[in-house]
Amino acid sequence: MRRLGLGLIGLLVCAPAALAEDCSKDVVAAMEKQRSSKAFRIALTQGTAEGPVDMTVDYLPPDRMLQTVVGAHMPGKQQTMLVGTRAFAGSDGAYEELLPQFVQSIVAEVATAVAKPQNITGFECVGKEAFEGKDYVAYRSVDKDAKPDSKPEDLLARTIYVDTETGLPAFNVVAAEAGKGKPMMKVTYSYPTDVQIEIPVGAPVQKAQ
Repeated sequence: MRRLGLGLIGLLVCAPAALAEDCSKDVVAAMEKQRSSKAFRIALTQGTAEGPVDMTVDYLPPDRMLQTVVGAHMPGKQQTMLVGTRAFAGSDGAYEELLPQFVQSIVAEVATAVAKPQNITGFECVGKEAFEGKDYVAYRSVDKDAKPDSKPEDLLARTIYVDTETGLPAFNVVAAEAGKGKPMMKVTYSYPTDVQIEIPVGAPVQKAQ
């Protein structure tokens, strides 16, 4: 079973800085709106020692989740599912039910992912900004670990792009503050209306190791 930690795709918090205008409350409002959606999806590509993997996580609050991980080195889609207090894992839709000792951490991660966001601080208002061919309202926070003598090209910033029409987060991007080079991380948020996460029929219980 392969499962990447869901904490990797959450909204990391940066410490407050001397901001022209602190708009952290607007970021919180956008994230709260996301959590109150009927469903939301998080997608990103992440590097691993075995090569890049594409990860997609669908959430149906309050307690349903389906994570799918795909990589060229993997034997098909590796999936992890939570439905209430029961968790399943498998490949290409062939699931087995996980033993209780493996379920607790998944329940906790999903509860955190769909909970009201906490301690989001340090985001300044950027205003309208284009990203991937569309204008969004952008909010940016500089790396909390930056040293006083750091060069501009060494600083990292997290930018949350919010859809101007829906008020929902669209992207969560970590990149050089100077705007040069590719993003170190890009999380894409979407809001599908056809997501269904149901207990797999006939899934056997995982055998104890």
